[in-house]
Amino acid sequence: MKHLIIDSCKFALFLLCFFASPLSRAQETIVSYVTKNGGRTAHKDSAEYISILRIKPNEKGLYELNDYYQNGNLKRHGWVKAPDPMRLRLEGLVETYYDSGSLEATTYYTDNKRIDTAHRYYENGVLKEVKVYLKPKNGQERPAWDGTNKRLLYYADSTGKIQVQQGNGQITLPHDNGVDFERGLYREGLRDGRWEGSFRKGKYRFEEWYEDGFVTRGVSTDSVGTTLPYEERDVHPEYPGGVQNLRRFVAQHYRYPKEAVRARVKGQVILRFVVDTAGNPTDFEIVNDLGYGTAAAGIEMLKKSAKWAPGYQRGVPVRVAYTLPISLNIADPRQKRQ
Repeated sequence: MKHLIIDSCKFALFLLCFFASPLSRAQETIVSYVTKNGGRTAHKDSAEYISILRIKPNEKGLYELNDYYQNGNLKRHGWVKAPDPMRLRLEGLVETYYDSGSLEATTYYTDNKRIDTAHRYYENGVLKEVKVYLKPKNGQERPAWDGTNKRLLYYADSTGKIQVQQGNGQITLPHDNGVDFERGLYREGLRDGRWEGSFRKGKYRFEEWYEDGFVTRGVSTDSVGTTLPYEERDVHPEYPGGVQNLRRFVAQHYRYPKEAVRARVKGQVILRFVVDTAGNPTDFEIVNDLGYGTAAAGIEMLKKSAKWAPGYQRGVPVRVAYTLPISLNIADPRQKRQ
């Protein structure tokens, strides 16, 4: 049976500080060849896109970032807070483009968080949506796909037919993130009342009810009529005891290869893996390797980790992809982990 893999930056587990991966340096720029999974490669032809980061700040202390498609067209232009290609903390206006060269979106950031008003466009130039990002309410921790920290002000289909205006309207959203379609009401920029749709290519239908942008209840129904009730649209996989326990597990169980100790390796291994529908870590990938067997040691460690609580989307078990950075520092022989 095939299962949807959810892959989102918000699911990544950042355990320790980042470092700069191997890349080519020019006098005023850092050039990185970025792979599909976010890793780095020394081969331009193997890259999904090329990222060029200026190492000289502007008058505001920000560093210019330009990403390019393989065809040479601009993919993204923006500014970051530090000249670290492995930890891009966006700041200010960021513009993204389709590979055809058409503008895709304009978004404002502060410390890598979306703020203010964002615009998205179809490739034909028609305005698709306008969202405004607000500061979360005090104490608001409950996750939501459309919570009170963002509101949809405007939405139109690719022909320009308006469905939501001034935050209000009935909307039908097309295929996205494994969902075939979803349909419902926006009121004052938030999802409200009953929504319906289908996902997994029609295998599941769902109904869910919203209040102030949050799902209050929902039910998915499969092709044979089995119902799967849920109270949260997404339930992320969780390591037993949470992220702090995962930190401790990594610190206690990562074993440095002898070759890495002799070479006094310093830097960061980055691994990617999937938590399957039974909660098992699987499908391991190496995003960044320091050599000397350091990445292989990380994979062996993960294979011995405890079973996770699996993830769910609309009551249905899903496979979820995670990225795990592991910082290594054995420049000082007395210090084996940091």
